[in-house]
Amino acid sequence: MSEAETQVAYAVGPTLRPPVGPVAPAAHDPLERAIHAVLVVGCLMVLSISHGVDADLWGHVRYGQDALAARAFPATATHTYTAVGHPWINHENLAELTFGWIEQHLGAAGLNAFTSLLGLLVLGLMVRNAAREGVSFLVLSVAILLATCAIGPGWSIRPQVFTYTFFALLLVILGRAFRHGARPHARALWLAPPLFALWANTHGGFLAGLAVLALYLSCHALAALWSAGRDGWREAGRYGLVLAACGLATLANPYGPRLLAWLIADLAPPRPEIGEWHRLALPDPLFVVTVALVGLIVAAFVGSRRPRDLGQVAVLAVTAWQSFLHARHPPFLGILAAFWLPFHLEGLRRRLKKATPARSDAPPPSPRAVRLLLGATWAMALLLLVTLAVQSRSLWVNRSWAPVDALQYIADRHLAGRLVVHFDWAQYALAALAPETTVAFDGRLRTCYPQEVADLYFDFLLGDLPAFRWRSPTSPPFDDTAILRLGDPDLVLLRRRFKHAVKVMERRSGWALLYQDGIAQLWGRPERYGDPASLDYLPPAARTIGNRKPRGYVRWPAFPTRAPA
Repeated sequence: MSEAETQVAYAVGPTLRPPVGPVAPAAHDPLERAIHAVLVVGCLMVLSISHGVDADLWGHVRYGQDALAARAFPATATHTYTAVGHPWINHENLAELTFGWIEQHLGAAGLNAFTSLLGLLVLGLMVRNAAREGVSFLVLSVAILLATCAIGPGWSIRPQVFTYTFFALLLVILGRAFRHGARPHARALWLAPPLFALWANTHGGFLAGLAVLALYLSCHALAALWSAGRDGWREAGRYGLVLAACGLATLANPYGPRLLAWLIADLAPPRPEIGEWHRLALPDPLFVVTVALVGLIVAAFVGSRRPRDLGQVAVLAVTAWQSFLHARHPPFLGILAAFWLPFHLEGLRRRLKKATPARSDAPPPSPRAVRLLLGATWAMALLLLVTLAVQSRSLWVNRSWAPVDALQYIADRHLAGRLVVHFDWAQYALAALAPETTVAFDGRLRTCYPQEVADLYFDFLLGDLPAFRWRSPTSPPFDDTAILRLGDPDLVLLRRRFKHAVKVMERRSGWALLYQDGIAQLWGRPERYGDPASLDYLPPAARTIGNRKPRGYVRWPAFPTRAPA
């Protein structure tokens, strides 16, 4: 903060506080950039290795490549037989085009590199923001490392990485508009509408960003009205215009207002079937990270005695609440903390430092020692970067999780048709077996499937368990066999860990068990694969039944090799 900025105290909230004094220019530390580089690359490695191949990545790539080939976005559901003609409102179009193009031209290494570059941008913005506020390396390290641990579980090659990146850019815009101790610079806020126009075409998380912006600007508008009375209306009006412009910018998408209407309506029903929407609880390590993050935020904001930004307090409180309600929200809290925590954490550190006896200063290191340490630090950063590059050359699919062997069996036996497949495997199956095979239901959920189809599918997969189910009141009555009649599927590929679906298949008279290993079962329609008079009949000798759990990894995309017909 410049000396001129400190001449005017700008308070956010009903209570005026003295401005933060100017930070004395620190002597140039030749190690600072090198140490920051090590921190950023180290955190980038945590983001890059904290995840495997996302279950929906096959679908994102496939839909993007389909759109690139057709030079148009599909208006109705694709690769499915249970939602033919049903409107598809895809809130991830631009992300899928990006993934599809990168995979087609640069392969798995390109996908890894692109995601790492986004991570580098986000981490770099965090470190740059903290460095501008003059925080110590200790404070910077604690804030960025905790934030990285909160972001890591959600950071993978999926459209959410765009939301995390745009969310960080939104905080940069807010940081430029509202600096500690200075009057607001409202012109910087006009960078937000084009950001939201891009965001709305990339991932539905823009709605969360819009809510954060609305809450933050509302707090500043109230503060302006409280402190300036009638004169504050002009400032509040500017914030309202910016917010309205951001809302209008989100309408620049292929669906117009229908996208917002669908997203808002989709948020109303609960999603107990999806793990990311469960509450955070032990023994999930993310619960421990979130508790630590919230505790540190509270301690820093209460104990620093620096002026608080009412908007920051409100947004952090709501985001913390949502983080404990839903396991997919802690990354937002981590990003917020990385930008807003260091200022107050540094204030708390300085306050505690004043309360401890001063120690005698150690003699400065010799220039030679500084040069050696500088070289070692840059060498460490380079080594970490090279290690990350080597690890990112390929994506690896775990055969003990994905049905690699089961899909290979399907390809070897030239099986095709309508497939009921486990939810987590559906987009892998449709990408690997299309166009000959279509699926009953997949991770696109209500973007392209009626709620009735979703209910029938989860009836089959999970049964009627209130703690793990939500059924629409307008759906047909519970029937865990209905999905086996809807559209007359030819094949059923199950994950054996989900016992209810396995029991349903075992009690269904006549369905033929064609393949089984330690993780998967493949069943065939009896009149097609179990009847010796059928042309598609598979005799017992052609079936593979066992309990061995597949081990090892295969390279992305792990598609089966096709044998000649």
